[in-house]
Amino acid sequence: MVGRALVEYCVSLGDCVTALAREQLDIAEESAVSDAFEVAEPDVVFNCAAYTNVDACETEIDRAFRVNARGPEVLARKAREARAALITISTDYVFDGAKSGFYDQRDDPAPLSVYGSSKREGEIRALTAYARTSVIRSGWIFGLGGTNFLSRAVEIGTTNSEVSAICDSYGNPTYAWDLARRMREIAVGMSPESIMSRIPGTVLLSKDLFENRCN
Repeated sequence: MVGRALVEYCVSLGDCVTALAREQLDIAEESAVSDAFEVAEPDVVFNCAAYTNVDACETEIDRAFRVNARGPEVLARKAREARAALITISTDYVFDGAKSGFYDQRDDPAPLSVYGSSKREGEIRALTAYARTSVIRSGWIFGLGGTNFLSRAVEIGTTNSEVSAICDSYGNPTYAWDLARRMREIAVGMSPESIMSRIPGTVLLSKDLFENRCN
């Protein structure tokens, strides 16, 4: 969903975009990532890939850490070799929810689930591997395409006479298109130092992205 919005937004601005779905690129497979970088020669890499089935992660631990931890690490190493900036999406699940109010980048992560732990490990590995990594923690993402909390709410509300809902969970609903726009803004303004930003497939943006436009 975010990847689709990001591709559409960047293309609308004339950027050269290489978009790879999970069937086309296993981000945890180093040789495959190397081949993708060689073809695309990216200036910026956006990692929108993740294993986000929170419940399934509890039993599929190896898969969760392969995609959510090793994947960002491999991308970070290859981005460093290519001198391309890396922006990778993380989650608010890296926190335990005990704080009264919203979290920011100054708060210490304390994940309670396998999903949150795997995403936190991915943050650490990517930031350790490459200084020009930006981690974006987001959640409650909605938009066109894919299943999200808003689409499920509409579906349930139109098919069920009664609706059960959680009443003690709080978050910032994030429109995928708004997130995509902000991600590109961060890419344009990224400094050589790593940054942590609290806003809500893999997308490779090709060489001379911001100087030359593709026809």
